[in-house]
Amino acid sequence: MPTLTLAATSTNTDTLNAIDAFAETLPAGQAREALDAVISTLRAGTDVIIAGADDGVTPSQAAKVLGVSRAHLYKVLDSGALPFTVVGARDRRIAMADLRDYIARCEELRRSSARNTAQSRSIRAASIDEM
Repeated sequence: MPTLTLAATSTNTDTLNAIDAFAETLPAGQAREALDAVISTLRAGTDVIIAGADDGVTPSQAAKVLGVSRAHLYKVLDSGALPFTVVGARDRRIAMADLRDYIARCEELRRSSARNTAQSRSIRAASIDEM
């Protein structure tokens, strides 16, 4: 399946309403949740990228998903933090599954950092109280 980008600016309200009506006919589950997520994301004015887990995205698409510049993404790729394959002479592709795993690792690092910061502040406050 080729990667598909749904542009929020080119998806009209009638289309979104039709998809929304269809989603409501589906039983509760992941398919309905996925359609609801697509609809709410497009209504919020954000583009949606649809790809299978094994589909490869370009560095530009991956950078957009991550919300970083392409230059920063190339640094991440070159560091080995995010796997990629080379297509042709020099083009790179990132598997959506690898991108999803990278996002999960980054989110866990952020949560861990926040917990550590909160602990440090708590310890510092307790130390000040003891003085």
